[in-house]
Amino acid sequence: GPGWEALKAAQAEGRGALLVSGHFGQWEAVRGALMAQGITAGALIRPVKNPFLNRDYLACVEAGGTPVVGRDSGGLREIVRHVRGGGVMAILADQYTKRGAEITFMGRPAPTGTFVAELARKYDLPMIPVYGTRAADGIHVTVEFETPIPPGDPVAMTQAAADSLSARIRAHPEQYFWLHRRWVKRF
Repeated sequence: GPGWEALKAAQAEGRGALLVSGHFGQWEAVRGALMAQGITAGALIRPVKNPFLNRDYLACVEAGGTPVVGRDSGGLREIVRHVRGGGVMAILADQYTKRGAEITFMGRPAPTGTFVAELARKYDLPMIPVYGTRAADGIHVTVEFETPIPPGDPVAMTQAAADSLSARIRAHPEQYFWLHRRWVKRF
């Protein structure tokens, strides 16, 4: 899709990129497809609380590219360093954020962080929605790069990313895998 061309153009210019998605389809297939094209994408993760499971989880995520960073201040600084140096980061943006902006997700208010959009705007990086959608056979995956979100107000950009993911979920609800409470805070 058009986001693929935008990603290649940014890389050719030595600029980083921010890939946004959600817990939809085979989301790690995106980073695998990028590796096959010679592009390494880091990832933002929320560590698993079980230390034994987290060790294996981290190893699996790191196999798709580095850096793999947490949501703490050190991880966020690493994201800034990485993308400013021309790196690519993949971020699943469908997570509850206590101090997030009021975004509508799947028709309901959902606090969502605007950090990704703020980075895209501040450093002139493309913010590209991308999805790994499983085929009906359960084996094949199509990786689709949508049109980059136009730069502008970070809340509006974050809403555009949420709208993109919502459209994917509505088209293929069986591919959305989310076990946590997404709509915790009431505005």
